[in-house]
Parts: sequence; structure tokens; C-alpha cells
Amino acid sequence: MQTTGRRALGGIALAAALLLSGCGGGSGSTAERAADEAASKAQPGGPGGAAAAPDAAGQQSKDLGGRDAKPASLPRIAPEDRAIVYTADLRVRARDVHAAASRAEQIVSAAGGYVHREDTATDPDTRGGATAMLTFKVPTDEYRQVLGDLGSRLGTRLHVEQQAEDVTEQVADVDSRVRSAQASLDRMRQLLAEANTIGEVLSVEQEIATREAELESLQARQRALADQTQYATVTLELVGPAAPRKEPRDTGFLVGLAGGWKAFAGTVGWLLTALGALLPFLVAFGILGYAGWRARALIRRRRTAPPTA
Repeated sequence: MQTTGRRALGGIALAAALLLSGCGGGSGSTAERAADEAASKAQPGGPGGAAAAPDAAGQQSKDLGGRDAKPASLPRIAPEDRAIVYTADLRVRARDVHAAASRAEQIVSAAGGYVHREDTATDPDTRGGATAMLTFKVPTDEYRQVLGDLGSRLGTRLHVEQQAEDVTEQVADVDSRVRSAQASLDRMRQLLAEANTIGEVLSVEQEIATREAELESLQARQRALADQTQYATVTLELVGPAAPRKEPRDTGFLVGLAGGWKAFAGTVGWLLTALGALLPFLVAFGILGYAGWRARALIRRRRTAPPTA
């Protein structure tokens, strides 16, 4: 009889939760709170029994306005226990970009890191003709040592910029939400085991699918934060030796006069060269022309001379 009564009580609570679930939506809605309350009432020691155990997820208590009540005091976290995300941008000039890129990969691999991304391109402003952009993931414990080696063993360090972001609160918040979502999902699965009708089964299964999707999203965020805190991100830009710069041209009257005289001398020289090339032809044509003129004059004189007796 006691088992039958408990089952009936659980069925009534489950029906009430599902009825409220049809009126609201979202994991933080009245439907979820009613479903969770139904799950707790369906357990032995519900109404009239022992008080419900605290939530395994460690959820914060709610005030009357439905907002999270702030804890009275927060525990202090030691500096070595804080979650820090390190990032650095480094620019180095190397004699041989490709050789320096290979050397950088060896330095990172020896420290337990890996190449996250690599991009090599041609740069007309360098004598080497190439640049390389590499992104490394380096274990946080080896971050400073690797950054120093990359800046000193590849060439001349031109620029370095470092950033550190404290994500301790984000990590703690996501971890808490993952535990809460897992506990909530366990309660819904328990309700599914106690469902008596097909309608109840379908409704609880739909709620389970929603909460499973939320849990997977939180777990993905948890893994991303863990990767960011365990591995620092170092972006290395390698450039070749700088190409020689062209000296800027001077301006002014004297500079213009010198340029004009140079142009004039060049023009005169070109004309004299052309004249020297044409002079043999001019002399030859002059001689032939003079000979022809003399012959024509002689012929004309003979024609006009009086006949002799």
C-alpha cells in the first residue's frame, strides 16, 4: 500500500509538472522548477518526511524576486590556483625565413607545444622575399621560456606584446553549471522511469533532449576554457632582411640647374655623335655635287662659245 500510494503521489506530481511545462519554456522556467519539485516529492521522504537534500550541483539559493542570492563571502583563491589565459605577439627579423620557421617549430615541440596555424607569403620589401606567420600552442608552464627563446634564437626581435586574462570566475561558473545541468538531467531520467502513460513519457523525453543539448554546450565551453588555460597562444611573425632603401632626391635651384646642364650636355653630345656619323656622307655628296656643277658649267660654256674661222 505504501508503495502504491507513493507511486500515485509521484504520478500526480508528474502530471502537474507536465501541465506547467506546456505553459512555459526554457531550462529556467516554471516548468523546470515544477518538474524538479515533482522529482523531489516522488522520492521517499517527500511531504511529511525528511527535508529534501541539498542540490548536488551546489546551486545558489533564490530570493523572492527569482534572482540569484549573492553569497555572504567568497573564498580567496591563491595566485597559483587562478586560471590565466596567456597570449603573445612576437615579430622577428631573420636572415632565412624558412630556416627560422623550422627552428621555431623545433623549439615549441621540445617544450611540449604544437603548431596551430602557419602561413607563408612573399614580401617584396625584404631581400629574402618571404614572410611567415605562425601560431603556436605552448604549455603554460613553458610559456615564458619559449617566448624568450623565439625572440633571441631566431634573429633580431623587432616587437613583442603580451596579454594575460584572468578567467577564474568563468571557469568556476561553467563548472558549476555543468554539475547543475548533470544533476537536473539525472532527475529528469528518474522521472522518465516513473512515468505511467505514453504522454508522460513523450513529454519527459522531450525535456531530457533539451537538457542534454544544454549540457553538451556547457561541456564544450568547459573544454575550450581548459584548453585556453593549459596552453598559451604565441603568434610569431618572421620577416626577412630589409631591402636597401632608395635615397630621396634633393630639390632646389642648384639641383635643377645641374639636372638641366646634364640634360643639355647629353643632348649636345647626342647631336655631335649624329653629326659625326653623317659627316662622311655629307663630304661624299658635296664632292659629287661640286663635280656635277663644274661639268654642267663646262658644257654650257662650250655651247655658248662662237665658232672659230
